[in-house]
Amino acid sequence: MRVVTGSEMCSLEKKAFESLGLSSLVVMENAGSRIVEVLKGEFGPLEGKRIYILAGQGNNGGDGLVAARQLLALGARVKVFLVGDGKRSTRENGANLAILHKLGADVAAVDFKQLNKLRFNLNFADLIVDALLGTGFSGQLSEEWVSLIALVNETQCPVVAIDCPTGVNSATGEVAPEAIRADLTINLGLLKLGCLLYPGRAYAGKNIVVDLGFPLEAQGIHRELLGPSALSWLPQRQPWSHKGDHGHALVVAGSLAYAGAASLCAQAVLRGGGGMVTVAVPESIYNRFRPDELIVVPVPETEVGTFGEGSLEKLRGLLAGKDVLALGPGLGRSRQVFRVVQALLSSWEGPAVIDADGLAALSSEFLNSVPESKRRQWVITPHPGEMARLTGSDPARVNGDRVGTAAQFAQKWGLAVVLKGAPTITADPERIYINSTGNHGLATAGTGDILTGLTAALLGQGLDPLRAGALAAYVHGRAGDLAAERGQRGLKAGDCLGFIQEILH
Repeated sequence: MRVVTGSEMCSLEKKAFESLGLSSLVVMENAGSRIVEVLKGEFGPLEGKRIYILAGQGNNGGDGLVAARQLLALGARVKVFLVGDGKRSTRENGANLAILHKLGADVAAVDFKQLNKLRFNLNFADLIVDALLGTGFSGQLSEEWVSLIALVNETQCPVVAIDCPTGVNSATGEVAPEAIRADLTINLGLLKLGCLLYPGRAYAGKNIVVDLGFPLEAQGIHRELLGPSALSWLPQRQPWSHKGDHGHALVVAGSLAYAGAASLCAQAVLRGGGGMVTVAVPESIYNRFRPDELIVVPVPETEVGTFGEGSLEKLRGLLAGKDVLALGPGLGRSRQVFRVVQALLSSWEGPAVIDADGLAALSSEFLNSVPESKRRQWVITPHPGEMARLTGSDPARVNGDRVGTAAQFAQKWGLAVVLKGAPTITADPERIYINSTGNHGLATAGTGDILTGLTAALLGQGLDPLRAGALAAYVHGRAGDLAAERGQRGLKAGDCLGFIQEILH
């Protein structure tokens, strides 16, 4: 599902109007009809329901006015509250307001000096529709508007926002300083980016997308929301296939302090459909692995139980015959570890996923030394702190522009980036996927190791780096959602492993 900013949507509509000769009033009529259809589907029969519409002076308000007229035709008890003096209303807004007046509809202007009157009225509503600003908001709101929003948020009835909740930036998801907390947001035409990025996502509630009655050619916009349809990317398996057809992964992970990281990562490769897994671990933790499906190989280590320069000969030998390399979980962050990571990546010619401590070895100097043809086969999976180090930024700035940060780094270095968080963003130099799954229960040790293993499994089965990273993020989050049905607080990384097979069936 394509994702746009408010300004991009305006540009797409303008091009459609020009090329198709569409009337903006006709499109607004379509928008109002789609809004009413959603309200009927979500809230049942509307006859007799008290539906109060807060309408601004722009075309978002105009959409609300059209919906008000159509709701009246259905027998709803509609009241319209106009915000603004009307002097700056758009032509479309003014035309639909005039129709409401001719119909004798209940229309009142909001007096910011007497908001208690509005509060009194809204307390009787069965449903409130926010048609105030939509995608037109950016920057700050006046104290009067903040007071109005606070009043709406105090009500106990459902609130539906049209296109974007008032106070949410449709491009960034920023909220400054407050926004209407909607239970449902009806996205007109295409999904709005600000309704997917936090904190805006928390204000949008459930997102529903409706068409406007004409096709939108979103050329040049390569952002998509990733949903269940991504499972169609999985390669078909032949009945006569064998384990060698599904990828043999080499997992280089673990240290004396972090043996569990290697185990979780390798188990995730198998649960993700990988055919075979060889796990290279420091020899001091070899005995912690019980006999099972994993091929565990002890490797010479340093005196502190990590890989070091004495590990390289054996590790390089293990690269032979492998289809994918997973590198990083639980390695530790010594200079010797960094040299091992860089040496292996320099030697390896195939697809790779690099996570955790492996990312700490990716200096700009090293990345520049690697041919782009190699980097294009890599997937990196940083959290915001790791991404901040890679970009010379800070975690708050990374989180403030998750989409832009991931896309810019991918373009700069020619690789795929899976920027973990809420939501996880996967980007390569040309495309961006925004993940739709996951919950705060996944904010626990070990879940990143599972994501690394899943990505390696999908790379080994032939997916390109972007799709492997994006689908791994989707499945990982979905597994977390299923595991969290017993409760998000207290969820462990290992709880997710059993659900991966169920999702990928």
